Amino acid sequence: MTMTCELNKINIDLTLEFLDIKGDVPENIKTLINHYEPLLRDKITPRYVYKTFPFKQFSGIQINAPLQGNDIKAHLKDCKQIVLLAATLGLPADEFIRMTEAADMAGAVVLDALASAAVEQTLDIAEREIKKKYTKITTRYSPGYGDFPLTVQQKLLAILGAKRKIGLYANESDLLIPRKSVTAVIGIIT
Repeated sequence: MTMTCELNKINIDLTLEFLDIKGDVPENIKTLINHYEPLLRDKITPRYVYKTFPFKQFSGIQINAPLQGNDIKAHLKDCKQIVLLAATLGLPADEFIRMTEAADMAGAVVLDALASAAVEQTLDIAEREIKKKYTKITTRYSPGYGDFPLTVQQKLLAILGAKRKIGLYANESDLLIPRKSVTAVIGIIT
């Protein structure tokens, strides 16, 4: 399933978490958030893609690579199916952050936090859609958590056809391009 979604508002509380701001928000940060939030929303195209597979298929020898590590296996121990998920804001988010860094470093930091919140909201939208189909699911678990290595990114993206479907790929260091993107695995408990 491939979807494009629209964010009417980027979650400011989540943005503040990414900025590690607790309690009173400094006026200059409020001003930067209010300035950059609508500008970012106008530039991004949040998209996601996901596929559901029987868990056995990923335990098999031919495509075991996506589930390397004991932590992901423990996370999925009671699952009969898994969902591979990828989400991105698109390259314009990365370009906007880079351009802003040259002129307004404080603004770029706030913009980066806003974009992180926006990609998390995109994942939340995808997860709600998945939960409508499968009511009992695990939390999202992404490469880079625990001993679930980033090296699985290439395989996950290939299985999803993410480059063709949503313009998302991993570079030779297994970092996602566009940068404001996430891959994850969700278990379906039946």
